[in-house]
Formats: sequence, C-alpha cells, structure tokens
Amino acid sequence: MTPQRGGRWRDHRQVINGIVYRVRTGVPWRDVPERYGSWKTLYKRFTRWQEDGTWARIEAMLQADADTAGDL
Repeated sequence: MTPQRGGRWRDHRQVINGIVYRVRTGVPWRDVPERYGSWKTLYKRFTRWQEDGTWARIEAMLQADADTAGDL
C-alpha cells in the first residue's frame, strides 16, 4: 500500500467562514477562532485560492448574478 500525502480537506464552508471572519475583523491569521479550523489551514487555502484565481471567479459570478437581478 502506497502512503498518501496529507489528509482530507477541512469543509470549505467552515474555511470560507473563517476567511470572511478574518477579512471583516482584520485580526491576524493566528487570532482567528479555532472553531473555523487551524489558522494555517485558513491562510494556506486563502493564498492558494488567491493565486489560482478562485476568488476572482467567485467575485465575477456574484457580480454577474447581482447584475442579472438588477442589484447593481
């Protein structure tokens, strides 16, 4: 049996909630409450998604939905 690297990813919703908490409050990554998971997990996922364009795609989709609904 070949050893596998890493484990299962923490739930995306929990991580996104932690990232949103950090962005809204401005606290350092290390001070995000543990209920959102490890600060290292939050930071790594945030930077990975920033680098691969995930956040930009989410923003574009939200803007398109708001525009379609007449909210912009």
